Amino acid sequence: MLPIVHTANSKSVKMINMQLVLEKMIEIRETSRIELSKLTTLNKATISSIVQELVNLKFVLETNRTIRTAGRSANVIELNKNAGRIFSVELLPRELYAIITNLYGEILYEIRKPIPGSEFFTYLSTLMKTIDDLKQNTFDSVYGIIGIGIGVYGILSKDKKIKFTTFNSWKDIELKKIIEDYSGIKTYVENEANISALGEKISYPDYENLVSLNIGTGVGAGIIIGHTLYTGNDGYAGEFGHSIIVPDGKQCICGNKGCLERYIANDAIIERYFELTNETITLETFIKKYKTGDVNVIQVYNEFINYLSIAINNIAQTLNPKAIVISSLIVEEISESISLIKNQLRSKIMNLDLLTTSKFKSKTNVLGLTHLLIQEFFNISNIFSNT
Repeated sequence: MLPIVHTANSKSVKMINMQLVLEKMIEIRETSRIELSKLTTLNKATISSIVQELVNLKFVLETNRTIRTAGRSANVIELNKNAGRIFSVELLPRELYAIITNLYGEILYEIRKPIPGSEFFTYLSTLMKTIDDLKQNTFDSVYGIIGIGIGVYGILSKDKKIKFTTFNSWKDIELKKIIEDYSGIKTYVENEANISALGEKISYPDYENLVSLNIGTGVGAGIIIGHTLYTGNDGYAGEFGHSIIVPDGKQCICGNKGCLERYIANDAIIERYFELTNETITLETFIKKYKTGDVNVIQVYNEFINYLSIAINNIAQTLNPKAIVISSLIVEEISESISLIKNQLRSKIMNLDLLTTSKFKSKTNVLGLTHLLIQEFFNISNIFSNT
């Protein structure tokens, strides 16, 4: 007797094929049917059928433009950037930064709102007012507001409950549910380092393994493995700021001593300068003083580079990524930082292809949220849920 072979039903195959086409359209934004067939290895008839369905859904647009393909002219099709609008919000220590984007990630509107205090309900009130403000400034689109993304500086569980934040006393906060109940809009809440990694993936789509190291209020790493965000067993992966770099060193808020965060986070830099000078300055002033040759600033900066180089080495040797992208005001504004770090990375077994600063700088996190919500919006199971 011949074995029974189980094959996917036609709807499943259609979903898989459409997902493949949409992924390519999100990546390249515009192309032709012929090129799409080559890129996906789907036959031309299948591509034509899928593209027509996407056109009917207004996810993809036909254009009057043509391109030359294999000696022939072909009509250009493009992802409909006005199919929906996305709200992305970053929760910072003393303010909220929020943007509205289209499906190309282009910023249509942005706003910053100061936070009068660090308590959760103060933050929540400002966040709700910000969402109301964004709603009033949303431009027309086919499907309206398709999602809200919120980036948090802290540790989130697998179910995206806020377990701990670096600059206040928030614990066990179900922010996703609170905002969804208030706004009626699907909401995604994620750790800022994770969303920054997703933002960097936009710049390096071919890099299978990538780490985004964020140095700000705290220190966190977003990890991309196999083109996919890796968050670990409990959702806490990438908390490199709480790896111990100095045994029995400075006390950290996490309970341990000598954590990396206590030596390279922004507040740690300001604290170290105060130890040397008894003077409190801002990070911006610190950078200005470095450029004028202030000896105390140069000492603190050299210590920063030393600790950061050790961290980069540990990340590279542990995860073996192709690229590490650093988001840090000091590294971005002091141009020799990357060269100085590279000079301290002498391991013969390290194979790091790229060490650089973020192309997005301050907008990395919110653009990472945008990218994530675009992927969520085009989820094929949602498209076919009513068919």
